[in-house]
Amino acid sequence: MTETDQQPPFDLLADAAAAGIQRPAASVLLVNRCGELLLVRRAANTLLGGLWELPGGGIEDGESVPGAVRRELGEETGITGARFTAYLGFSDYDNARGLRVREFAFAATLDHDQDVHLSPEHDAHRWVLPADLPDHLADHERDLIARHTAQPKPFAGYQPLPAYLSGIPAAPLWAALFFTTPSGEAVLLRSTNPHKGLQYPGGDAELTDRTPLHTAVRETWEETGIRLEPDPDLLPLVASVVEQPRAGWPTKVGFVYSAGTLTPAQLTSIRLNPDEHDEVVTLSATDLQNSTATHAHDLTLAVLDALRTGVPAHVVR
Repeated sequence: MTETDQQPPFDLLADAAAAGIQRPAASVLLVNRCGELLLVRRAANTLLGGLWELPGGGIEDGESVPGAVRRELGEETGITGARFTAYLGFSDYDNARGLRVREFAFAATLDHDQDVHLSPEHDAHRWVLPADLPDHLADHERDLIARHTAQPKPFAGYQPLPAYLSGIPAAPLWAALFFTTPSGEAVLLRSTNPHKGLQYPGGDAELTDRTPLHTAVRETWEETGIRLEPDPDLLPLVASVVEQPRAGWPTKVGFVYSAGTLTPAQLTSIRLNPDEHDEVVTLSATDLQNSTATHAHDLTLAVLDALRTGVPAHVVR
């Protein structure tokens, strides 16, 4: 059921290459507390000099899409404290050199004023309201801005996506895969952080994850080397989890998916990420019931019961 592979289970850049994209790029629709968005103007001595654009640029070899957009924002504007809130999709177009470009777009909010320090690639910047965009702006970016900062409001109470996201409490979403041994023991990973204890393969959702199941599959591959397809028929939901606010964290929502059994050979072939986990642990239901770590293991007992009954668990803790 499992295999190891050096390629991630799914990849925005691989999808772009398969579609014939020659140059992947990333940009950010950055909004300040006044609802203004940041534009930068290409320097006169550069290609397309005088063109206003969103901060962004090409994705370098070996770089992730979210990593590229954060790097480009820092290099072009000096802003490093933006809070990224959403992946907005992508636009395909031909650039001035005739190359087919796929531009991945992200929304971000600047919660505190910061000075803009331009790179030599740009000679001016503006914070503008969506209704006051300059004329010399690329059509695909004008369309992107129009879709996500609609003016005027189409109905009472409407807020465009970046403004809406900046005004609601954060609720981190995580997802994980749950494996058992052939004898029914739970397979857990011991975190290198002693405060986290034993965990399932999984982690927090990233902006570009299509579904929580994609999060679980991606994180499992990164943490163990086990590569699975994000197919809900093969990896059914076995538990949903609501973690109530505590220790400064807001509400967290999690999803656990059943990933079947691992043979002894598969267990020994797990490739742990030493920055996150240092041991694979298997525990029976009896081990879990006798443990003093009640809060940590109640979820695992609920998942094992859900596997036994076929009824997904809903856990509030």
